[in-house]
Amino acid sequence: MRSIIHWDGDGFFASIEQAADKRLRGRAVAVGGAKRGVVLSASLEAKRYGIRPGTPMQKARRMCPPLLTLPAHFDLYERFSEQILMLCEERTPLVEASGAGAAWLDLTGTETHNGPALGYAHELRQTVSSWLHVPLSFGLASNKTVARIAARIRKPHAPYEIMAGGESAFLAPLSLRWLPGITSEHADTLEVAGLKRIGDLARAPLDATAMILGRNALKLQRRAQGIDESPVGKTKTATETSWKESIEFAEDVWENAKLLAALRSLLETLMQSVRADGMEVRKLSLGLRYTDREENERSVTIAEPSAVEADFYGHLPRLLQQTWERRVRLRALWLRAARAHAPSPQMSLFDFTATGQNREKEQRLAVAMDSLKKSFGNQAVRRGMLAAKP
Repeated sequence: MRSIIHWDGDGFFASIEQAADKRLRGRAVAVGGAKRGVVLSASLEAKRYGIRPGTPMQKARRMCPPLLTLPAHFDLYERFSEQILMLCEERTPLVEASGAGAAWLDLTGTETHNGPALGYAHELRQTVSSWLHVPLSFGLASNKTVARIAARIRKPHAPYEIMAGGESAFLAPLSLRWLPGITSEHADTLEVAGLKRIGDLARAPLDATAMILGRNALKLQRRAQGIDESPVGKTKTATETSWKESIEFAEDVWENAKLLAALRSLLETLMQSVRADGMEVRKLSLGLRYTDREENERSVTIAEPSAVEADFYGHLPRLLQQTWERRVRLRALWLRAARAHAPSPQMSLFDFTATGQNREKEQRLAVAMDSLKKSFGNQAVRRGMLAAKP
């Protein structure tokens, strides 16, 4: 039986701000996103006023007059996350980041060296708290899905061990929205069908759930039953978690318009994969291979994580210009997305600025296109700029 730990930072961004600046410790702190206009992370002191991720920033200030609001510093959060992962790697090579501020560890078979997994989890939590001044919650279970949910369900500062054999009983009474891979749209539709809890999905006929969940129905139902055999993959840092899409041309290409059209198509597919994994990214890398097989790669990092291709489209012309240093025909292109973060809450109905409304429209459009492609194939719907030939 496997021993999987999932650790998850408590108010991770706000906790790091307090750790980095002693003047903030013990005070109500909220980290906000410039584009979203909502709280991304709140300190424990701020949460006592009812402030949570997703709370509109203006409302948060009314709820807590002494609230200190700070812009997000994602580079700083990524560095802290990497420090914690380095601690984890001292005990096991099987470490998998699930965005900045969370990760899995597989401690199976390491008891002789590390001692019991539960004891090590407490040790890690204490070490991170005393060294980096960042609080962690963790879950210990026999698989990744159950460990992840256990780490989050009793936050903050809460350890939770699910004994082997008790996975399905632990999951059954929980809302479907706790299950990784179940989107809000899935949950709404399943609730209409009478499936409100994870146990309901675990017992439902597979052919019925497949009408809603598509080709992922079996995988999600097995998760609901407490079964998840996916391995803990070795990713050294959160910034190394990445997605890649590539194209090799039938004939070497020279025309700038054709290359940009290919890049836009790759970007759409790439971000679809990022959204499917429930993540957002900050870094986009463009690589190319010349006709003589020499390669080059350049990248751009945006200020805030995103899973919407519209936030990266404007960078493609400049990125191509920087990467295509030699005026030689190109044989292949690829795009890579990295610096992964769990999705930030959105302003949604509370953001009445033009930027906020446009962002909301782009997100809804992207999700709608993903749904159509899952049902009818990747060519079922395309953006206008991609449908037209260059």
